[in-house]
Amino acid sequence: MKSLKFTDYLAIYAAILSSVVFLWNVLQSLPRLKVDLLFGIETIDGTTTSGISVVVRNTSSHDIHLAAIGLLYPYIEVGVKERLLHLWRYKCWPNRVGWCHTDLSNYAIKDGCPMCLEARKSHHVLVPQSVVEQVLSEATQDNIIATVQDQLWNNVYSRPFKWSLAKKA
Repeated sequence: MKSLKFTDYLAIYAAILSSVVFLWNVLQSLPRLKVDLLFGIETIDGTTTSGISVVVRNTSSHDIHLAAIGLLYPYIEVGVKERLLHLWRYKCWPNRVGWCHTDLSNYAIKDGCPMCLEARKSHHVLVPQSVVEQVLSEATQDNIIATVQDQLWNNVYSRPFKWSLAKKA
């Protein structure tokens, strides 16, 4: 077996380094949004309102154009059969089967969309407690999820937020 020369080792090092730099640049060019739900309080014109604050963070180095901010709530219980049928029919993972999508404009909440969210900036919208309780009055559980859609119809979801203040009739 023939041993490698010093220049061969340099060529291998250069190939590995250029591949790593290429992958790094590809990862940096992808848009990244994070959506969080937090309990929030705002004071507007002397009136204090509490509820859920939807926080949208652009963690990428590019501007992202947002089209809509919405909420999801569970409206039916689904079993394994429905999840498998959804997986077979739509060829996507059935995370949100049984969840109802609703837009914030249905509740007269101004979300500021459409908008351009600059790189490394955030945007938040307060959903008042009365609206949260109205949304969850139709839900099967006290969980709520926020969704943000960009103008290319890519959806980003928050983690489920447990609303413990909901009063069911």
